[in-house]
Amino acid sequence: MRIRPYLPAPVGLIACGLLLWLAARPLRNYDLFFHLAGGRYILEHGFSRVDPFSLTGTAGWVPHEWGFGVLCTLLLKALGAAGPALLIAALVASNVLLLSVALRRAGGSDAHLLDLLCLGLVMGVHSATWLQERPFHVGQLFFTLAVLGVQAWRAGNGRWLWAFPVLGLAWANLHGSWPLGPALLASVALGQCLDDPTPASRRRTVKALAAALAMFLVAGLSPDGLHIYLYPLQHALLPSTQTLYEWQPLDLEYRWSWAYLALFAGFFFVVGRARTHRIAVLLPSLVLGIAALKVQRHAPFAAVLLALALREHAATAHAPGFPALLERLRSRVERGLEGWSTGASLALWPAVLLLGLTVLHAGRPLPMKAGTHAMLPLHLLQTLSEQPPGRVLNRFILGGPISYFAGTGFKVFIDSRNDPFPVAVHDDYQRLVLSEPGWEEALERYDPDYLVWDTVNPGNLLLDHLRARGGWREAAREGVYVLWIRERTK
Repeated sequence: MRIRPYLPAPVGLIACGLLLWLAARPLRNYDLFFHLAGGRYILEHGFSRVDPFSLTGTAGWVPHEWGFGVLCTLLLKALGAAGPALLIAALVASNVLLLSVALRRAGGSDAHLLDLLCLGLVMGVHSATWLQERPFHVGQLFFTLAVLGVQAWRAGNGRWLWAFPVLGLAWANLHGSWPLGPALLASVALGQCLDDPTPASRRRTVKALAAALAMFLVAGLSPDGLHIYLYPLQHALLPSTQTLYEWQPLDLEYRWSWAYLALFAGFFFVVGRARTHRIAVLLPSLVLGIAALKVQRHAPFAAVLLALALREHAATAHAPGFPALLERLRSRVERGLEGWSTGASLALWPAVLLLGLTVLHAGRPLPMKAGTHAMLPLHLLQTLSEQPPGRVLNRFILGGPISYFAGTGFKVFIDSRNDPFPVAVHDDYQRLVLSEPGWEEALERYDPDYLVWDTVNPGNLLLDHLRARGGWREAAREGVYVLWIRERTK
């Protein structure tokens, strides 16, 4: 019996390592908990236009990523706290495997070392998101699926166009990056028509543009309805959005941004040396690549397109001259990778490992307390949940955990969903955090029953003011956070 088909390929080993690492990590992202709170609410009550978690969320509840919250909630019931962690691990590992397939298709020749180098740079950009249990992992995976569909269409398989509306419908209910799907297909189709301006090519372009339009329109079938078309623009234009890290320009203080710049530089170098240029891949790569410099949340998607364009143009680029020693070393490594990869399994061992981890946790679900990172004040939130329902003045990042662990009876002042809260609420929050003029009026307007706040600067400023005024008592303290209860006179 031949054993080579059952041996793991290099990328298969990478995927196995990511699965083991990410699945073993405790839940730590604050945003996960407002997704869990939303998923639980939808399963119990259905959809609501009125924000069930806050009195200040007057812009309405926009559950455009409701599918992720529901999926995590169901996995939590089945596998305990390991459920969401396994989901993220599976999404990341699957994306790495599919990216390797896309790179191999883009190259058109055997250059395993270049494929691994491109994949490594893309993974370097994506690594900034790996430790966050958020739905953009779904968006990244679906973007790769869209890339594979586009590659199949460019290769002549027009039947793949029927898959794009189905992909778009699922994408729109799982992550807000869904507009990238129809934009990618449409831009590639237009570029392909410019690369090959024949009548047959124009007919194929029209069909692809129709599929892109259908992919865009089916998003309106989500519970958010027609509002989903305006949401990306409205969210991007919110003043509060501009203060979020991921919506700011590329930050060179982080190592992942240098991986992105290295990929961008390699893209220009290879494309500049290519004998032929394909607008079908250059158009979306340049547009999204430049957009990521201005808004770094686009970088994981742009990195994929830059790597694929680099790989595709490398097949026709003038090979740089290497010293004899380096060339021999490169050839030896290339032959080793080819011998290792040829005939070896790509997804078998990651699939077996994921199945084993799922069965393990299904038999012994991990309690939430044991599977949550210590930085979350679970004891404090438990103490809050034991109090009568009321209004909670809280720090921005703790809104989601309060809604999940304490329940909808405790109406948070703000949370990291960001968009349901009008500008006036964000302004009041800023005044309260920094004790700016008007903080007392903001406090009285909301009239909170509870305070979940941090004791470190600048949080201690509000605590000092309220301690001086009196009328509050401390009920719990955990880490840098405190729970205060308002003592109202009867």
